[in-house]
Amino acid sequence: MIVKDTQNLLPTPIKNHWLMPDMILEIPPHGIPLHPKSLDRIFAAVKSVNRILAFRPNLPVASEIGLPPYPTLAYLYPQQLANFSTHLLAEFNSKSQENFSESIPITLISQTDIDEQQHYFADYYGIAVKPLYVRAIIGNTCNLKCLMCPYHSPLLKPNHTTDFFTGNKAMSWKMMEQLARECGEKEIPLIIGNVEEPLLHPNLIDFIKLCRQQGVPRVHITTNGQLLDESRAKALLQAGITSIDISIDAAEPDTYWKVRGADLKLVESNVINFLRLRAQLGILCEVRTSFVRNQNVVLEEEEQFKERWLAKADGVVIINLAQYQETNMRLEDTNNAVQNSLQYYIKKAQGRWTCLFPFIEMAVLPDGRIYYCIETLFRLGFDKDIQSLGNYNQQTLQEIWQGNLFNRLRSDLILNQLANRSACKNCEMWKSQVVDRYSKNGTQLTTTLVTDIYQKSS
Repeated sequence: MIVKDTQNLLPTPIKNHWLMPDMILEIPPHGIPLHPKSLDRIFAAVKSVNRILAFRPNLPVASEIGLPPYPTLAYLYPQQLANFSTHLLAEFNSKSQENFSESIPITLISQTDIDEQQHYFADYYGIAVKPLYVRAIIGNTCNLKCLMCPYHSPLLKPNHTTDFFTGNKAMSWKMMEQLARECGEKEIPLIIGNVEEPLLHPNLIDFIKLCRQQGVPRVHITTNGQLLDESRAKALLQAGITSIDISIDAAEPDTYWKVRGADLKLVESNVINFLRLRAQLGILCEVRTSFVRNQNVVLEEEEQFKERWLAKADGVVIINLAQYQETNMRLEDTNNAVQNSLQYYIKKAQGRWTCLFPFIEMAVLPDGRIYYCIETLFRLGFDKDIQSLGNYNQQTLQEIWQGNLFNRLRSDLILNQLANRSACKNCEMWKSQVVDRYSKNGTQLTTTLVTDIYQKSS
């Protein structure tokens, strides 16, 4: 047997019972050692000399519902296919798992046991897979005080037990430059406006422009839109913003005033003007408006909001109200549409599956702390004990992403050993990772427990 292993990633020498004449074992140079049990799986699966075997590990349930695909770590194929393997393997790696099986003569092996899961998805995950996106928390202030906001609400802020939302904590330009460079090098999208009003940051436009110049593929912001006047709108578009969500939460001026304490007509005018400028400048930028299902807001107003903005913007996001209760985020209501899928996956996982968030995202705070999910961000004002998974003042994103703190969290999630994880043990947001999609009357609806996202079909 010919072995191609330029990085010496095989865990042990090839054993006698693994020797197969006229076969080639190829280990791609991803820097991830094969687990011995994975080699056993590969050799046990050899049934035909006319097909290529490929090993690409999966994490049960998590890989089905959105975990990014792992790179293929091994191929075993007949020497007679050597002349075709380069083309075949390139085509295999360019296709999604659902689409390759009929068109390419490759058998995929993906099953893993708990030892392999720890090896691939804890110890080496940060090397194998980059974040799907990075959340940049560029400040801690907002120009509105919405009643339901866990960060700035006049009803909730007096209950804060941390000082994160006191004073003005703005991300430094030095940190912004570092984020733009590193996310550009790795081609990682950035999300801005997670807990703050991003338009308050004096360097926001320059930051977006630098991100795009450095190669960041997508930059998204979420804003309340009150400051989105013509000059800012034009500057954002010209800087290279690729998507924007405007949080409005009302179709009636009285509702907007009660919830957000500001002028509905102003934000509606700003959104319409942004859409006009987008068309005038010929710049691609997805525009959505959002609506939180606040208490005492009737369904008729939600329908009015949805109808109004689907006629103007690219999409509408309807969000179930979340409140901080019993040290965790709790939803007032959940969407029934995903209940069947949710119960299917809970049954398949025999309870809680491995939460996706620390496998797909990281959040950089202005002081350099690293959080890892929406639940940890939700607790920013309430929980002093959330462990930062790194220090961005002293480490790179990659060092943090593949570091011991992230690895240990991923291991605990795989093993469901969360008793010492205050943000995880009673969290229910892992259930929000189940998604149902369907199209109707030219609109695509994406539903989770938390959101209904209406998108115009292209």
